[in-house]
This record gives sequence, structure tokens and C-alpha cells, in this order.
Amino acid sequence: MSQLSLAVVGARQASAYTRLSLEYLFPELVPMTIASGLAQGADSMAHETALAQGRPTIAVVAHGLDTIYPTANRMLFNRISQQGLVLSEYPPGTPPAKFRFVARNRIIAGLAHGVLVTEAKHKSGSLITANYGLQNNREVFALPGQIQSVLAQGPNALIQAGAKLVMHGSDINEELHFYD
Repeated sequence: MSQLSLAVVGARQASAYTRLSLEYLFPELVPMTIASGLAQGADSMAHETALAQGRPTIAVVAHGLDTIYPTANRMLFNRISQQGLVLSEYPPGTPPAKFRFVARNRIIAGLAHGVLVTEAKHKSGSLITANYGLQNNREVFALPGQIQSVLAQGPNALIQAGAKLVMHGSDINEELHFYD
């Protein structure tokens, strides 16, 4: 890949905080591809924000490419198919299943130079993706959140454990590097 890439993951119940933060951060980023999982919430917000700002985006899905899940993302799936890349390790006819979403997270982390967690509960798939990133020497970033928010528990715990706290796009830019 000749361009930097950033995985953006977070809660399916992500709030407006995720959308507003991505809309604020993305214009400050150097040219880079945004990768996510096409799930509801933070994933969809990441893809939509990337497309709205003319950034390339990759959607990694946990089923065959002949399936659209969630069905509410049909238009987004089609848009990414035309303007970005939809990727799956599964053959056509493979339905979505819980274990496939966890397996998909390793691909999202593997495609990226860094992983940004926006909002996530203390135990979530987003933290699994961040862990895959760490295991593969990727940078891990987190948006700080209000301490009383359930969806801030994951990113705040990542920050306590050493993830880079993100307040500006430059916080991401200065840490991402091409693979050596």
C-alpha cells in the first residue's frame, strides 16, 4: 500500500461525539485510507465521513460479498463498492455470524498503520481490534471520553494503558509511519 491507512472502530451505538470527532479530525489528516467494518455506528460514520471528504475507504465485511449486513447499510455498501473497496475473506453464500466479526477485526487491524478507537464499552470488539493492532506493531489511538460514559470506558482504558490520546489530526499524523 503506497498510502498510509487508519482503521477506525467503535461502538455500534456510537453517539454524535464519534461523528463530530471524525468530521473534525479527518480534514487535518495527511492523505490516508480509512478502513473499518461497515457495522452500524462508528464504522458507518467512519466510512461516510471518509467518502464525504474524498478519502479512500475500505470496508471489511464478515460474510460473503453477495450479502449486505446490516441491511440498513445497503446504500453505503454500494457506494463503497463504487468509490472504495469492500473486502471479505469469505466466499459468496457465507452468512454473517458472531465469530466472523471477531475474525474480521484482525484484517481491519492488519490493513492499517494505526487503529483509532472512538467510543467503546470496556469489553467490545473495538478493543479486540486494538489488541490485534498491538500484536502486529500498529499504533493505537483513542478519543478521550467523559468518565461517566459507558462508551468512554474502552478508549479511556486504552489511554491509561498507553494508547495515544487524540485531540487533533496531528496526533495521528505524527505517529503513523510506512512499514519498514
